[in-house]
Amino acid sequence: MRTLTLKDGECVVKSPEGIVRERTYDPLQALRDFVGPVRRDGTGLSFVGGAVGYVSYDFVRYLERLPKNTIDEHGFPDMEFGVYYDGLLFDVEDGRACYYYIGRDRLDEVAPLLSRRPSQQFLYHTELRPNIRKEDFMSMVEAAKDYIAAGDVFQVVLSRRYEFYVKGNVVLLYSALRRLNPSPYMYILKMGRRYLVGSSPEALVRVHGNIVETLPIAGTRPRGNERELLNDPKELSEHMMLVDLARNDLGRVSKFGSVRVLELKSLHKYSHVLHMVSRIVGELREGYDCYDALRAVFPAGTVTGAPKLRAMEIIEGLEPTRRGPYAGSVGYVSFNGNSDFAIAIRTMFVNDGRAFIQAGAGIVAESKAENEWKETEYKLAPLVEALKISGGDGDEGPNSRQL
Repeated sequence: MRTLTLKDGECVVKSPEGIVRERTYDPLQALRDFVGPVRRDGTGLSFVGGAVGYVSYDFVRYLERLPKNTIDEHGFPDMEFGVYYDGLLFDVEDGRACYYYIGRDRLDEVAPLLSRRPSQQFLYHTELRPNIRKEDFMSMVEAAKDYIAAGDVFQVVLSRRYEFYVKGNVVLLYSALRRLNPSPYMYILKMGRRYLVGSSPEALVRVHGNIVETLPIAGTRPRGNERELLNDPKELSEHMMLVDLARNDLGRVSKFGSVRVLELKSLHKYSHVLHMVSRIVGELREGYDCYDALRAVFPAGTVTGAPKLRAMEIIEGLEPTRRGPYAGSVGYVSFNGNSDFAIAIRTMFVNDGRAFIQAGAGIVAESKAENEWKETEYKLAPLVEALKISGGDGDEGPNSRQL
């Protein structure tokens, strides 16, 4: 397997032939070179091998000039991918699996792995500690509203996190999330001693053939509050603003006149919350590919606010630490030119045993600080509950102890 890791402008490619290090000012071109030329396969499958990994929120510093006010506490790379030439594709709808390979057929080596049981049956974690006190987060909300009142921005997405340590089998968290919070994107990535385990509801960008699409989420309520969400002027105006932002983003790489809204303000239900979702599609211009599409939309306006650049500058001034992979993206680039990236939310991030979970809320002029705090709690709830289950049988298990 080959891997690509980007941190602070240095791109490191590891392969059986050795390690290559070089400075780069265009990491997406480096990723394009890493994956190699498109290979049309005729299978109709979205993924037939390619690069799988994540792009941290802080990758945006390669795309925009931002101040450096926050500290990098967790040390995640800015981008990390592995290239896979074979693997198992499992269809969760019909229960069927298929093995694909490019080059050497390793099915006889891979098949026994399916029946192997993990040796560790628990995921232990220490106490979850907030990085921001409630009163400090509420002060951040008021500060953001001051920027909005001054005309700097229309919206700012502010986030907070819980930090802790984990030890054991992180696959158990994935299994718990699949039961508790089944979502369009379920994933567990292992990159050395780093893990991303999540159940993201939101697509950042998909490319299949020459069709590009994004599905912004804006508007959240606890389950059972459908009417309240659909009749809230604040949520509706915020959603339409972010739909317009997504249309503009896709317009940067789409043929003129091809960008359309196929789904508007639909309600999608999850374990703890309702989300308002829209779907925007376009046709890629001649000469543009999935890397250009990722560049055009990254990061999503739903995790920054609008206008994007000024919102990110304000986030840099108000949030105390770098976001790392949170609010970045998790996904793949297939050898056939397709790609699919989710926004890295509702996710646990682990680097050498040190972990965090994070959630944000969109602040607008009408925001009430208490409500925005509650929104982050609603969004964190599935992860907190899944951590409890992963540590044992519900609240009775050994889910929180000194490691």
